[in-house]
Order: sequence, then structure tokens, then C-alpha cells
Amino acid sequence: MITLVYVLIPILALFVGGALYRLAYALPRRSFGELLSPTCHACGDPLPTLYLIPLVGTFLNKMRCPVCGEKRGVGCFLSEVTFAVAALLLELFVGLSFLFLIYLVTAALLLILSLVDLDIKEVPHGILFGILLLGVLLFVLSFFPSVRLTAAVWWEHLVGAFIVSLPLFIVMMITGGGIGGGDIKLMFCLGLLLGYKLVLIAFLFGIAIAALVSVILLLAFGKDRKFEVPLVAFLAVGFLLAVLVGDKFIALLFA
Repeated sequence: MITLVYVLIPILALFVGGALYRLAYALPRRSFGELLSPTCHACGDPLPTLYLIPLVGTFLNKMRCPVCGEKRGVGCFLSEVTFAVAALLLELFVGLSFLFLIYLVTAALLLILSLVDLDIKEVPHGILFGILLLGVLLFVLSFFPSVRLTAAVWWEHLVGAFIVSLPLFIVMMITGGGIGGGDIKLMFCLGLLLGYKLVLIAFLFGIAIAALVSVILLLAFGKDRKFEVPLVAFLAVGFLLAVLVGDKFIALLFA
């Protein structure tokens, strides 16, 4: 039975990943009919119902809108795969538990944030509030050892909320830009959720991956080209890596 659950969760995550992609597109435009009736983002015509089938839907339609021929479905395909892989890794590393559910919901919210940030370069406050609520939940539970879900105690969650977000806020105020307010708010929410140790790991992982991608882009397209790196997506990857291997990483550092 447990094995069946482990198999079903990533399969269901494929469907959820596609829905999250459509939701991320619908949120800024207030077009929530997109969730069940996807449309071509180029011509606006309805897409075949086959697009709702994870993985194979976009390939059955040759990744193009049947009306205008515009490429359609690559982003949805990647969203499906990304969330399914995240769900698989979380169940393998964290195990099936209430903490797994909290991390999975957080991963879903981070995927939406990343997609919206890539789309319109904004961070929706409603999605951030969802992550904040999950952080508040773990913070409150940390006061009670019998029901505490992580090793972090209450003050570690509280310090975590400020240990990254406050320095980023100071840098933003001094430089007048370069760091978005949405990134700062996200690190506050993730810090409250993870505690100061894991949020530092998450931030370092995210920044390191963002820097690596920036270098690759510069080498590939030349230093004269200007690139805007959407930091939210990299911070989301940092979050996932932190909850998967952060404890082992900390043990190595402080062994």
C-alpha cells in the first residue's frame, strides 16, 4: 500500500504541475477559465482538451497551437516534470508525513511564484501570504516539543525570518535597486518556515546556481548582452535543495 502511494504521488503531481502552470498564467490576467479550458497565449483560441493530459498532451499536438501554429506547451510540460520530480524527491528524502505535505505545498507555491516572476517580473503577495502562513504554522508548533515537526526551535524560526531578508533589505536601501522587494519578502517567509540554518543554505544554493547560470549565459551570448536573472526561481531551487540535503550539509560544516 505504501509503495502504491509513493508511485501515485508523482503521477498526481504531473497533473498538479500542469494546473499550476495554467494558474500562474491566469493569476495576473484574472482569466481563471484557463485552468480547465486552456487557450493559445498567441491567438487566444481554445486549445484541444488533449493539452490537459500530462507529458503526452503537448506532444500529441506537436507542441503547437492548431489554429495559429504558435509553439505551445513547452512551459506546461516543464512545469509538470518539475513538480513531479520535486514531489518524488520530497517523499524519498522527507518521507510521507505532515512535514512532507507542508514542503510540497510550499514547493507548489514557489513554482507559481517562479512562473509569474518569469512572466511579468512580479511576485504576487497572495502566494507569498500562503508561504507565510505555513511558516507561522511551523513557528507555532515549534513551541511544543511533542508536536514539533522539525529540529528547529521557535527562536531559530524567528531568526531565520530576518537573517537573510534584513541584510537584503539594507542592501536594497543603500543601492536603490538590484534586489527586488519580492525577493526580500520571499526570504522572510522562507526563513520563518525553515529556520535560520536551512534558510541560509537555501539562499546560498539559490545564489550560487543563479551566478552559475549567469556565467553560462554570458559565455554563450557574449558580455555585451544584458540579462535579467529571475531570482525567485533560483531561490525556489535553493529551498528544495535545503530541505533535501540541508541537514547533511550543516552536519558536514559543523562536524
